[in-house]
Amino acid sequence: KLCRIIRDNTERLGRMVSDVLELNRSDRAKPEELDAHGYLDNFVEQLRQVEKIEPDIISLELNVKGTLYFDPNHLHQILWNLTRNALRHCKMMAGSVRVCLNRSPQPSTLQLDIMDDGPGVPTEMLTRLFEPFFTTESQGTGLGLYIARELAEANNAALDYVELAPGAHFRVLIRSEP
Repeated sequence: KLCRIIRDNTERLGRMVSDVLELNRSDRAKPEELDAHGYLDNFVEQLRQVEKIEPDIISLELNVKGTLYFDPNHLHQILWNLTRNALRHCKMMAGSVRVCLNRSPQPSTLQLDIMDDGPGVPTEMLTRLFEPFFTTESQGTGLGLYIARELAEANNAALDYVELAPGAHFRVLIRSEP
């Protein structure tokens, strides 16, 4: 039992070090023009395979065509964090997690929404949501959302939580032009 506890904590510390090192890379964004449909299709398919989930749990809604101007590795890290959080908190039914691409009201910007049908974020935690080392998970590092926001900002994008019930709803505003 003691060995398992040590191993679990060692893995957690390893993830934390990895996350902190990722912060250092945020200032080296290498934005590229990414076809939004192709990139998001590929990402969702990869996530389904890695997480071994039924294909209908994640709904991909591509309502506009366009280009995402973003560092592909940074975008992957952001989406990975947001969708894995959504999977952890959702009901794991058809359409429990939605990834939606729409045109933003802001010019030359696309809006990427990641939503789940879980309980959402309690009101008392909203102010701390993007703080480093804040977590509600015993195995979490508390760096996932913080790093995701930092990576978004390094790419001249914005990541925010949208208060809509039920479930959690994160929005990334991404430039569609250099």
